[in-house]
Amino acid sequence: MKNVIIAQSGGPTTVINNSIRGAIDELIPSKKIDKIYGAKMGILGVLKEELIDVSSQEPHQIALLAETSSAGTIGSCRYKIKDDKDLARIIEVFKKHNVGYFFYCGGGDSMDTANKVSKLAKKGNLELICTGIPKTIDNDVGGPLQTDGTFAICDHDPGYGSVARNLAINILEANEENKASYTSDTVLVIGVMGRKIGFIPAAARLADSERKMPLLIILPEALSKEDSSSNLEFITEKVNRKLKDYGRCIVVIGEGVNVGDLGILRDNFGHPQFSASERTVEQLLINYLNGTDRKDNQGRAESRLIVRGIARSEKPGTRQRREIAYVSEVDREEAYQVGAHAAQIALSGGKGFMSTIIRKPGGIYKITYNKVPLDVGANSERKFPQEWISIDKVDVTDEFVEWALPLIGSPLPRFAKFKEAFVPKECAEYIP
Repeated sequence: MKNVIIAQSGGPTTVINNSIRGAIDELIPSKKIDKIYGAKMGILGVLKEELIDVSSQEPHQIALLAETSSAGTIGSCRYKIKDDKDLARIIEVFKKHNVGYFFYCGGGDSMDTANKVSKLAKKGNLELICTGIPKTIDNDVGGPLQTDGTFAICDHDPGYGSVARNLAINILEANEENKASYTSDTVLVIGVMGRKIGFIPAAARLADSERKMPLLIILPEALSKEDSSSNLEFITEKVNRKLKDYGRCIVVIGEGVNVGDLGILRDNFGHPQFSASERTVEQLLINYLNGTDRKDNQGRAESRLIVRGIARSEKPGTRQRREIAYVSEVDREEAYQVGAHAAQIALSGGKGFMSTIIRKPGGIYKITYNKVPLDVGANSERKFPQEWISIDKVDVTDEFVEWALPLIGSPLPRFAKFKEAFVPKECAEYIP
């Protein structure tokens, strides 16, 4: 019997470990494999021959993967295979440890790595089944939007539902805070993850599907890629319109929106690492709204807001992708099942596939699990549909809400809403 290596790659999610658990639970009773190893820190663990014996772990520790957030149990990495020397080393380690199955859990770059390993194994006459398990909070692995309202290749990626739920709850809480403090903190700008794709900021609308909040949602795809000055002017005009109507405003902005030079660092795959940039989109935006670029000789800023008060910002940062308290039960279950399905694909002899989630069209949420070739998964970078961006460019449509709402699981928290039943005034008018 052959051994198994499981590895994780890229940024972690709240439910990534449950995908690993799904694969393990399917592999152990199959009687087709001997040992299961976890590569410490992703493909780096294979290259360095640092393999954790998963088979020797206590069953309750395997079960706890369902409740364990992020990827710290076996680790992850952003290592890009450099050359044939790396690939040859991977095959060498597989041969020495009698590995016949390789599972890689990650995004498009991870599927590309698994595909390269699969092709080299075939070339080197190594009996190896490589299988991909999709994972990404950005929801950027999968095909385009189809006419039936579902996405081709992989309808949605495990990890997205939980980060969407996290943001939706944050917006509910932020709205309560903004209502309490808007006489001084007029505008709250919240910067969220997602790089250049807008699925995460779009999830803010799930907190307010009836559109009662003074909420603006700024997606990277909605504004100019080149003209940051025009983007800042455009956002400011939209903010002031909300201030005129509500006296306050909440802005959710994707980290990839062009509002100026952020001083971005990039990972080995060339992807921008916004959490490590010199500046952030939310900081540049509040600086512009508060007019810090046009201070007088006494250091007083000339605000661009039409009401008194300031714009403040917050950046939830990487906590968005790791907070187990906000996990979507739907996301957790689907992560488990997509991992289990990956194991089923491999055990049935399927070589070079990625496990996928397919949504059935119609008003009732229902999914099935399928597979696509690894090279298809690796080259299936999804874009946020233009038809889901509102005409005014600062919101998303009801069609997005209908698609995304089932992914975040149980109903969101409900907060108290007092009627403004004011006591009749007895004193003369007074303006503070």
